[in-house]
Amino acid sequence: MIITNIEKQKKNKEKYNVYIDGEYAFSCSLEDLSYLGIEEGKEISSKQYNYYVNYISIREATNYTFNLLSRKMLTEKELLIKLKQRGVSEEAAKNVLEKMKNYNYINDKLYAKLFVEQKMTQLYSRQRIYYELLKKGIDKEIIHETIENLYPEDKEVEIIKKLIDKKLNVLPQKLKKYLYNSGFQIENINTVLHAED
Repeated sequence: MIITNIEKQKKNKEKYNVYIDGEYAFSCSLEDLSYLGIEEGKEISSKQYNYYVNYISIREATNYTFNLLSRKMLTEKELLIKLKQRGVSEEAAKNVLEKMKNYNYINDKLYAKLFVEQKMTQLYSRQRIYYELLKKGIDKEIIHETIENLYPEDKEVEIIKKLIDKKLNVLPQKLKKYLYNSGFQIENINTVLHAED
């Protein structure tokens, strides 16, 4: 296999199309060309070709991930979904995920802790938080442990009191239904409502 042509893309001046044996093979940055020693007329093996494609895929996925994480925290599952949607191969996606975990940029335990703290201030029930974290792909044990440590039953009772104070002119039955539908434990709802009587 011979690299027959390298040309700058018309739409994206930062990227170059690389042609092997007269056919388009892949695109990359000037930095990649330089680092990998890709140049016209160079003969490469299929092993080298696979290395180039894999290296470029991982580097681009890593840059994309840094860009995502600079805007908001993600769970492991959320990151893998976004990389898959981007067309990143499973192997490259797992490589990037491991890298991010090693840098501590992806940390499901920390994510769960911050999520629970934030949702408590927004007066969420323990159950609602549990299911939302589950949807985000956090391990059940991590969720259970985090909720038990940060949001014990007595705190939920306090939050129910705050919600009732906000909705003082709502009929008790409607209030009970609203709280129950919001995921609060019926025992905790009854405890607060009986104390209010």
